This record gives sequence, C-alpha cells and structure tokens, in this order.
Amino acid sequence: MSSAEQTVQVTLSLPKDIYERVARTAVEERRRLEDLLNALVAEGLDAHATVRELFERVSEQYRARLTGEGKLDQSADGVLQELRTLREQIVRELYP
Repeated sequence: MSSAEQTVQVTLSLPKDIYERVARTAVEERRRLEDLLNALVAEGLDAHATVRELFERVSEQYRARLTGEGKLDQSADGVLQELRTLREQIVRELYP
C-alpha cells in the first residue's frame, strides 16, 4: 500500500504571515504547497520528539543523581533552605 493511499485530508487554518512564508518557500523550492506542509509537519514532529526525549533523558539523570545524594524525596522547603545556606556560604566566601 503506497503512502498516498494512507493519507488523511486535514483542513488547517494558519495566520496569514505564516501562510505567506510557506507559500513563498514552496515557490522558491519549486514544491507543491501541500508537499511542503507535509514535510514541515513531519520535521516539526521529529524535532518535538527529539526535544522531549532529551528532556526525559536529562530528567532521568537528575533523578538518579538526587537518589545517589539521598535527596530525591527532599521537600520543597528543604531544597529552599539548602539553597539559602549555599547562597549565604558563597556570600561569606566572596565578600568577606
């Protein structure tokens, strides 16, 4: 089954300036507007997935670090108090 047989028609409303940019790009690249929009949506989804995966990976690493430090279950008040203490220590060291 070809990809043309697996398509779904969608009506899309775009701000005029965005539409004009896409239309201008389609002319410059000698592509059909529909083909360019398909490519832009696919590329946007890929980029979104990549960013989400990056944040998930960083979040996992941070949780692992907090677990290693025994701070994963630390309360918000505890975190703020620790930050205040660190700030005061830095002030004392940099501005004696």
